[in-house]
Amino acid sequence: MCEREGARPLPRYSPRAVALAGALLLLTGCGGGEPLAAEDAVAAYEVVSEDVLEALDEVRPLAWERRAQEILDPGAEDCRYQAGIWEAGEPLYPEPGQGMDWDPWREALDPVLEEHGFDALGREQRSGAQYWVESEGPHGARLLLDSEGTLRLTDIRVDAEPCEDAALGL
Repeated sequence: MCEREGARPLPRYSPRAVALAGALLLLTGCGGGEPLAAEDAVAAYEVVSEDVLEALDEVRPLAWERRAQEILDPGAEDCRYQAGIWEAGEPLYPEPGQGMDWDPWREALDPVLEEHGFDALGREQRSGAQYWVESEGPHGARLLLDSEGTLRLTDIRVDAEPCEDAALGL
């Protein structure tokens, strides 16, 4: 190692400090996962969505209707794909005042999500009368399920040039 006269020595960091710094970078959203090749994105997340919908039907069969399969911000430098928004047409629990028990949904979805590289569903979140749970997955993907019967599979980073639906074959 070369030493310069009057130079201060470089600080030494413990492996724990380096690991903590790396974890903090991930938690602050730096990165969001590597982008998925454009030619693989639709097929890969089609499998995820099929498995998730099958698991949802184990809890309560609903008629899920898909819409909004698209690039989220055409022309963006950080290209994000939304595999879809599915509407059940009714709330997850049809009885008013029944409350939201997420346990059956977690039991059905968590193994499927983990199989596809997603985290288990997080704690319930709320905004006004809207309640939902979500999970983060590979390539920056997020899955959100709300109590009103809406499922979103979104924010999937893709390597598409140009960043538009046609690059994914949509």
